[in-house]
Amino acid sequence: MKIKNVRLKEEGQFVILTAECKIRHVGIDQVYFKFEKKYQDFIVADASPFAAALLIPSMKMGQDLVIEGSISRELQDGMKEIIEKTASWNLGLKPIAILASEVRPDTLSQTDKNASFFSGGVDSFYTYLKHKERSDKIDYLILANGFDISLDNPGLWDQTCETVDDIASSEGIEVIKVESNIRGLIEPVLIWDYTHGGCLAALGLSLRSGLKNVYIPSSLAIGQLLPWGTHPELDARWSTEKISFHHDGADTKRVDKVRFIAQNPLALKHLRVCYINAKDKFNCGVCDKCLRTMTNLCITGKLSEAETFPRNIDLELIKTLSVCNKQKAILHEENLEELKKLGIEKELQAHLRDMLKDFYAPKFDSRKTIKKACYYFMEGLNQIMLIDFFYNQSRLHKMKMFLQKKLQKISEYYSRIFKERNAR
Repeated sequence: MKIKNVRLKEEGQFVILTAECKIRHVGIDQVYFKFEKKYQDFIVADASPFAAALLIPSMKMGQDLVIEGSISRELQDGMKEIIEKTASWNLGLKPIAILASEVRPDTLSQTDKNASFFSGGVDSFYTYLKHKERSDKIDYLILANGFDISLDNPGLWDQTCETVDDIASSEGIEVIKVESNIRGLIEPVLIWDYTHGGCLAALGLSLRSGLKNVYIPSSLAIGQLLPWGTHPELDARWSTEKISFHHDGADTKRVDKVRFIAQNPLALKHLRVCYINAKDKFNCGVCDKCLRTMTNLCITGKLSEAETFPRNIDLELIKTLSVCNKQKAILHEENLEELKKLGIEKELQAHLRDMLKDFYAPKFDSRKTIKKACYYFMEGLNQIMLIDFFYNQSRLHKMKMFLQKKLQKISEYYSRIFKERNAR
């Protein structure tokens, strides 16, 4: 892959850091990071952010990362260590060379400001609240459009901005909002699960004249770790002479994070874990992530106080869930273990136990089979999309997005039908 022509331009009330990037075999893509103009002095207009975002995708393609421009010397050293670590993850990531036309150390930081990535979810709320009363308190929340919130979902973005602005106003801190198209360009190469760490680092690297430390909230606890885009062995290696990245919260399991943040009324008022935004709800209350978080809140005795979720867990919806990857299994196992310790929600325990048993020792179930068939169908489409992406300028991509939305509606429809049948 190749990066060239990095520049910073103004567009109305925004400044845009952009570069021409050779990602696919046909054509050049314009990758951008768009910020409010008031943060212009924070931005360093070099190739470091683009290098971080494209490192893992370049490894997946087995292509050297060629950079016509300058990057931080410490970042280059860190990326070499990331290459060595991730090449052993059995993801088909190949060792590559980083070929930059200029490598130079950043000037030392003149600021002591700290920031954290913030989506309004469990991990980001935990990191913010944990640091709130400490000397390393967080001054800025970084909220990204185009990452967990799709650029095609402006309703959810507006709703999330309103919520996070409310949180920041209550706490007397600022929100740095950024928009980027990077996810849509690299996800056909390798899924977001493994590439989002470099893209988060790219945002911090863009802003490194105004920030000294950036916290990356952990997804899993030590002892649960899997190959993942954000990881305690990777995150600090995105640092430069000017800015330091910190993987935060891996010493705490998710259920304990929820137990901690549930003591804070602001978190109970604004917690957002769902990216579906079904029927314009902040949390749909029916997807795997919503139901897992509702179970967390049930364990802490705070579900009835969480304003953005249904007040009760629908056990019929739990029956319709299926676990499709190890990370989800780990988090459901954590919930089951806590429920057993407390001796509560016996029926919920039974459903979770059955679901996990089906993951580790699958048995035939028509409803779950349909859901898994949809999942694997989409995985097959992903391979077709890869060819489309590299050679066909993504002309089939819109068709894929259309099918995903249709399959989501079908899944919701059958879940509702099964629920109505069981209620009779």
